[in-house]
Amino acid sequence: MQRGVAPQQPPSVPPQPPVQPLPPQANGLATAGLVIGIVATVLSFIPFVGTVSWVLAPIGLVLSLVGLVKSTKARNGRGKSIAGIVLGVVALVMCILYTAVFVGSVSSVAQQSAAVHQVTYEVTTAKKTNVTVTYSQSRNDNLSMASVGDTASPWSADAQVSGLVGPTMTATLSPDVDHLGRADTITCTIREDGVQVAQNTATGPNASVSCAK
Repeated sequence: MQRGVAPQQPPSVPPQPPVQPLPPQANGLATAGLVIGIVATVLSFIPFVGTVSWVLAPIGLVLSLVGLVKSTKARNGRGKSIAGIVLGVVALVMCILYTAVFVGSVSSVAQQSAAVHQVTYEVTTAKKTNVTVTYSQSRNDNLSMASVGDTASPWSADAQVSGLVGPTMTATLSPDVDHLGRADTITCTIREDGVQVAQNTATGPNASVSCAK
């Protein structure tokens, strides 16, 4: 009769210490992208100064995108990278809007400068006192003036005016030797392309009045 054989015991294995996760790595690109994005966004809302954002916004976007890619391995900076990307996009959008407005304004000014307007100058007085008038005939921003002296009221003249300098005129009561010191009311009116654009009135012995668009 065979004796029973005692089962063999497996060799004892010492317990292994738990694996500690690696600490998050630094992600300076994410931080730099966020800071530059903040600066670019703030400056983009300031006229003229905001042009700097054309340079800062792309730099912030690139740094934030690289930081976002690195955040997967570094386990750090994902939130900063996303915020930097959003801010960079906002800054670029503001720059595009400002550029569109600026280009539109320049185009509008150029069209106004090139347009030729038919202008009518008018001067009237309540008591028919003669008047002296000086009025502009500017073409393409070359200032040109014309004058008439001691002319009967009502008075009017037509001129073609172009450029950024709009029509202007000055009218004064002429001295009347038969009625020295007599007060009168003088009115000047400017019509551009048939539409009244300026009117002014003055009263007195030597009244003078000016009109400008």
